[in-house]
Amino acid sequence: MKFRKIDEQRSMRRPLWEADRLRPLDEQPDPDFELSERLVDGLEWTGAHADGSLDQSLLRGVDLSGTALAPFEVVDTAVERSVLSNGRWERTTARRLEITDSQLVGWQAQFSLAQDVYIGDCRADFAGVSIGTAKGPLVFERCRFMNATFLGDFSKAVFIDCTFPGADFSRVSNAKGCDLRRSDLSGITGLMSLRGALITADQAVAIAGELATAAGFKLA
Repeated sequence: MKFRKIDEQRSMRRPLWEADRLRPLDEQPDPDFELSERLVDGLEWTGAHADGSLDQSLLRGVDLSGTALAPFEVVDTAVERSVLSNGRWERTTARRLEITDSQLVGWQAQFSLAQDVYIGDCRADFAGVSIGTAKGPLVFERCRFMNATFLGDFSKAVFIDCTFPGADFSRVSNAKGCDLRRSDLSGITGLMSLRGALITADQAVAIAGELATAAGFKLA
């Protein structure tokens, strides 16, 4: 089993697959698909509607813009340098999923269950991320979430070097333990829904005005 280090105390499981067992997928999947141990390299699958499962696979340079997957189960899978913009993942179960160096602009991701999910070096402006149940680490690193929306349970989330200009957290239902200590919190709306999240003293000072306004004070 492979692990990714989060910080000095924590780590998370990474997708587990064997490169020499991956079989190329060169054509668009069926609307009802079950794929395992596949290499999807450079495939264009845009604007489609499908449901299915993906297991022990690598997606590299794939264009899934505008594609809706519902329901969707994804396990032990890595997505690299791909485009998921304006797509929808609904009723998604994700275990040991990594998405890196990808375009997630307008991506609507509804995770019924998220466990060991890593999203790094992605542009996720106007995205919507919803978490029903989080059973393991959910890590976002070096991502931009301009005007993005967050909903549901972010108690297992860790944000590292992320920015949130105009992002809306007002519909987060559980932020107890959410780690925001290494990100820029300026521009966030819905700060009161982040009760219980971890921030530093310097961060608290930096967003004091926004916190006071969110708490109902009138700054004069």
